Amino acid sequence: MAILNPEIKKKIMSFLKEKYPKDFNIQEIADNTEIHRNTVSTYLKVLVAEDKLKVTRKIGRIRLYSYKQSSNEDTFEGKESKNV
Repeated sequence: MAILNPEIKKKIMSFLKEKYPKDFNIQEIADNTEIHRNTVSTYLKVLVAEDKLKVTRKIGRIRLYSYKQSSNEDTFEGKESKNV
C-alpha cells in the first residue's frame, strides 16, 4: 500500500470543512484544491474509510462528498448540544 501525503489529505479536509455542509463531486474538489482528480478520488476513498468524510448523495455514477462533523465539534464550536 502506498503512503499517502498528509498535506494533500489536509488540503482536501480543509476545503470540505470550510464549505460544510455543502457537498461536492470529485471534479469540483479537484478544481478548488488544484489537485489532480485521480489523486482526489484516491484520497476521498481513504478519508471516507477513516470516517472523516461522508458520501452525501449519489446522482447516477457521481458521488457527492461532504465533511463529516462529529458531535464533539458541535459543542466545541459553541453550538448547542442535542443532549442538553
